[in-house]
Amino acid sequence: MNMKTVLCASILLLTVLICGCTTTNSQNTVAAATPEIPNLIVPNLTGNWTGTMKGYDDGTGFNDYSGYTMTLAVIEQQDRVFSGEVSFTNQTGSPVWGVTPCAGVIGRDGKAITIIENEGGYSSGSLIASDEMELIYADGREPFSIAIDSLKKS
Repeated sequence: MNMKTVLCASILLLTVLICGCTTTNSQNTVAAATPEIPNLIVPNLTGNWTGTMKGYDDGTGFNDYSGYTMTLAVIEQQDRVFSGEVSFTNQTGSPVWGVTPCAGVIGRDGKAITIIENEGGYSSGSLIASDEMELIYADGREPFSIAIDSLKKS
């Protein structure tokens, strides 16, 4: 063999070895940068959640719904999905509006809550503690309304 051929082959082999030894495996880098999500402990929301609300109603204005109590009764729960009903009573315990069926979900963080009501309104909020939640209710139908619901498990 001629000396030029051996020299070119040696340089090519050396270049391939150097390039192969200095590159990183992109799969390992991605795997190391993606942390594993720990097992989520799903909070048990079943039971009655009661509390107060403050809001704004189109045509009426600001409202603290004084004397009214809101109750979210979570009747069933499977993993992060739950269903139940929402009701409102006055100071004597008499119903103010009818009972409204609802369903909701708990977010991946175990704190975020989203609820949809049969009548068209929805709420989003979070668990503040194992026995306390705050929801923001919104209904875009005429007359539109929005409210802050502060509920405690009873």
